[in-house]
Amino acid sequence: MLIYPYNPKSASAKVLSKALSARRIKHNSTTFIGRARKKVINWGACNVPDEVMKCQVWNHPHSVEVCADKLLFMKLMMKHDVRTPDWTENINHARELAEDTNIVCRTLLRANSGRGIVVASEPAQVVQAPLYTMYVKSHSEWRVHIFKGEVFDVQRKVKAPDVEPKDWKIRNHDNGFIFQRHDIDAPEAVEGVAFKAFQVSGLDFGAVDVLYKEKKNKAYVLEINTAPGLEGTTLENYIQQFKINLSG
Repeated sequence: MLIYPYNPKSASAKVLSKALSARRIKHNSTTFIGRARKKVINWGACNVPDEVMKCQVWNHPHSVEVCADKLLFMKLMMKHDVRTPDWTENINHARELAEDTNIVCRTLLRANSGRGIVVASEPAQVVQAPLYTMYVKSHSEWRVHIFKGEVFDVQRKVKAPDVEPKDWKIRNHDNGFIFQRHDIDAPEAVEGVAFKAFQVSGLDFGAVDVLYKEKKNKAYVLEINTAPGLEGTTLENYIQQFKINLSG
C-alpha cells in the first residue's frame, strides 16, 4: 500500500498516507523497486517513475495529465459529447463572444484555486490566453466523488457564513466558498454528467466539479480533481474507499 504524490509536500497526500499507514514514495528515490503485486495510489502526478509503473497504479499518469491540462480536458469532453461550458482557443472569437457574455480567460492551463483566471465582461478586457470559456451563470456548483465507477460522496459549494466573496464568478476557498455535505440533494443531471465525464477520463478515482443551471435543468462539467483536498468526512470517505479496494 503506497502513495506517489504529485508534490512531496502535498497536505492531502500526507494525511492519506498517515490514515492508511501507506508509505509515500519519494520523488528522488533510487531504492524503490516496483513489483506487480504492489498497489500504488497516484495522487495527482502526471509523471511517474518507471519503477512505480511496474506496480498496480491507480490513476494512470496519462489520464491525470489530461485532467490537469484544462485544454486537453475540454477537448476530451467534446470528443465524447460531455457537456462543458462553451470554449474557444481563438482570442478574436472570444472577444466577439464578450459582446454578449462574460468570458473566462485561462492564462494558465495547469492551475487551481483561481490562479491564472481573468474574467472579461467586455471585448477590451479579453487577454491573451490558451483557453477561453464562456461564463455559465449557474444556480449551484457541485463536487461529485467517484471511485471505480461508483459515486461515493457528493458536496455542494456554498458561501461560507459571515464571508462576503470578492467575486461571485470565482467560487473557491480563497474567495469565501466552502463545501457543504448535509441537507443537500444533488439533481440527477449533476451526477449524470459527472459520471459520464469520469467514464471517459480513464481514471480510477476523482472528484468531478459540476455547474448546474436549474431553469434549463442542465449540468456542465468544469474539471476532474485527481488530488482533492481531504479533511473531515471527505478524508474518512476516501480512506474507506481505498481500504475496500486495496483489500480486493
